[in-house]
Amino acid sequence: MPFQEFAPFFGPDELKAMTTAYNAAWYQLWLAGIAVTTHPEETRKKLSHVILAAACTGKREQKRLEAIAIKALAHS
Repeated sequence: MPFQEFAPFFGPDELKAMTTAYNAAWYQLWLAGIAVTTHPEETRKKLSHVILAAACTGKREQKRLEAIAIKALAHS
């Protein structure tokens, strides 16, 4: 789980939503060819940072986090 280290700050349901959003966004970006870069680990890191930042501002619903992440990485 990419967000496990933030367990002291988020509840189990929030961590699950963040992880599910991360996995779903990665899959969508991969399908769109955006995740297939020369540096996929850098793209994964950006994806997790976008989701974490959104969650820190109170956006914690899985679908909303997913949409924010896809939009952010599609435009970067």
